Amino acid sequence: MKKLKLLKNIFLFALPIISGQIGQMLFGVGDIIVAGHYSTQAVSAIGVAAGIFAPFLMIGIGILLCTGPIASELKGKGLKDHTLLFNSYIIATLASLIVIVCLYTLAYHIEWLGLNPLIASDVALYLKWTALSVWPALLFQSTKEYLQAESKTFVSNGIILFFNLVNVVLCFVFMFGWGPIPELGVKGAAIVTSLCRILMSWALFYYMKKVCVFQTLKNNSTIKKIFQLGLPISFTILCEVLVFSTVTILVGKMSLVASASQSLVINLTSLTFMVPLAIGSAVSVLVGEQFGKKSLTGILNYSLGSLFLAFMTQILFATLYLTIPDKLLGIATTDKAIISYASALLFWVGLFQIPDGIQVVLSGVMRGLHVTKTPMILGFISYWIIGLPIGCFLTYKLGFEARGLWMGLAIGLLCMCILLMMLYRKKIQLFRLEFKENRIPAK
Repeated sequence: MKKLKLLKNIFLFALPIISGQIGQMLFGVGDIIVAGHYSTQAVSAIGVAAGIFAPFLMIGIGILLCTGPIASELKGKGLKDHTLLFNSYIIATLASLIVIVCLYTLAYHIEWLGLNPLIASDVALYLKWTALSVWPALLFQSTKEYLQAESKTFVSNGIILFFNLVNVVLCFVFMFGWGPIPELGVKGAAIVTSLCRILMSWALFYYMKKVCVFQTLKNNSTIKKIFQLGLPISFTILCEVLVFSTVTILVGKMSLVASASQSLVINLTSLTFMVPLAIGSAVSVLVGEQFGKKSLTGILNYSLGSLFLAFMTQILFATLYLTIPDKLLGIATTDKAIISYASALLFWVGLFQIPDGIQVVLSGVMRGLHVTKTPMILGFISYWIIGLPIGCFLTYKLGFEARGLWMGLAIGLLCMCILLMMLYRKKIQLFRLEFKENRIPAK
């Protein structure tokens, strides 16, 4: 009964976060679905542009993901730092400036990527307009992480879901044109995405001011701590996101059907990935509080319970990808050539669902324990030293095309899962010794 109650508590805490994470991803999926009714070229362009945009955005988001675990650790110790969120905003602003400059530089030199000429100009256009949304997106993430540590998860994630509906409706209006608004195509989708992110950031900040103490005081030690924990997290996430974006760019150099199929698959898989990612985000806060309390039993209970939930959800997603890929893809397009090509990619996606879910939850556990540097190294080895080279070999030497790249991704994710499981076991053993030596009871 205690285990069932624990799982229920984890699930109820993670549920609004799951909804919010899915909502975040649905911005891109919504654009793709609307674009699917507009043209194959628009689907391909938005998919490739989103794949390029994602790693840049994740550089900033990754740094800020430690805000929640830091706040929850303080909570576990019975302490408060009302300047934490303001200092997180400072870092969000600095990161935004860097990311925006990088995105505009790339947009104005899109030829560097060697994309299909049919989509290159639209990709550049999408990047220029969505770059404007980086700062509000990072401010929103900072606020969301802080509120999560305060167990206030419903409003932030509800805002995300609400603006998803707004995004889809406005995408139709701006892409196809309606009344005085002209047909803007890909540019229209980008404008709407940026507008929604700005409004979301403002709405959540207004709510936060109502429910939290917010002090605008710069604290160098807090900034230093966020950087120390956040930069390795950022690089770890960047390694994974960038390898998927690299695959998207490589496929973007292939046929239009391959590129459009990749766009659909990457958005669909990213959508389901939000579930274990949200569980990992939730467990980072839950474990962080137990870490502050020095409770080994609490750390074990929440980490193992979260892994079990992720395992069950990933079995469900794997089953869907392996059994009804054509029906899933049919939601976004009626093009039989794209559905056939994308279904072959989803087979490999189905195979790596379980290791992918486990590794992302273990990454959340490590964040809660303030272990961030080692996962960064493991991620680089798994994705860039093992996964991508194998994928390129299968694609360009053995002629597997896009399938080969996804096979490489599956191998890389499996390696990351195994390495993180080994790291988790080692850290738990070290905590046992530490608690015993310090005579701290494993509560």
